[in-house]
Amino acid sequence: MNPFTSPLITPTEYHNATTTTAPQSRRIVPLAAYRPTLHSSFESFHLPGSKFFNLDQIRDTASPYPSMLPSPSLFAAGMTALGIRKDDILVIYDADEIGTYHAPRLAFMCELFGHKDVHVLNNLRRYVKLGLPIGSGPEGIEVPAVGTGGEQGDEYVVEERDFDTERVISFEEVKDIVLGKGQKEVRIVDARIPGRFQGAQPEMDPSLRSGHMPGAVNVPLAKLLQDGDGVILSPEELRGVLIDAGALAEEDDEVPYILTCNSGVTAASLDLALRLVGAKGTRRIYDGSWMEWTRRVGDELIEVSQ
Repeated sequence: MNPFTSPLITPTEYHNATTTTAPQSRRIVPLAAYRPTLHSSFESFHLPGSKFFNLDQIRDTASPYPSMLPSPSLFAAGMTALGIRKDDILVIYDADEIGTYHAPRLAFMCELFGHKDVHVLNNLRRYVKLGLPIGSGPEGIEVPAVGTGGEQGDEYVVEERDFDTERVISFEEVKDIVLGKGQKEVRIVDARIPGRFQGAQPEMDPSLRSGHMPGAVNVPLAKLLQDGDGVILSPEELRGVLIDAGALAEEDDEVPYILTCNSGVTAASLDLALRLVGAKGTRRIYDGSWMEWTRRVGDELIEVSQ
């Protein structure tokens, strides 16, 4: 039985579930969605029993774009190396310094590859402020290299039927939709910072064009979070933010969503927010996002705000 009912859980809910669960219950595994640069942060404090999910290692390293999804086999190898089982309940969280950023992306990735019970902690920063138990040390970082496999019977397998291809959308599909060759009606929602969305602020790589896809609306990640501790807003607050930005109709409809950002990471926070408010439209993440779009389209498919 899964003690959690929402994809987003509070520190108190997590603490209660991990301290009162019967011994025969399913494992609850905390998974740190960290970049390797945060090893020292993880060693300083983390949820007890955490596994360190290396986001730089378990991705498509052959892609020219920075954060593309791994293949099903690479994802499965990474989960095997971490000792994660298909029936584990995963609770994913960001580093205290980050607040909320990578965790929704890793949660999306796990669900995309068929893991059934995946939750995002809202968040470690608040967990620490509440004085709840923490662990320390390198445990969970030094795991077997990806591809070495686990003990016999512990291999994490992603079957073809597990991979939900309808949750992602390719460059070609997005381009056809923008050009009017695909779906008649769609909402493109972009989580990038306003200056780059508007075309007023240069990209980190000044050779790349800023701006946005034609017809896109902007819901920056920061708008989904509380000031200070970076926790995700309540469903009621999220609904107001999404409606104000034009990303959600007052009377919710079934218009499908394309969710994008800089490199596919924070688009997952949009996906989670829309899920929390009960948006009816299907949601697909454009994995290449702006890093791919700005490199592959002509100027006519990049809009700037006046």
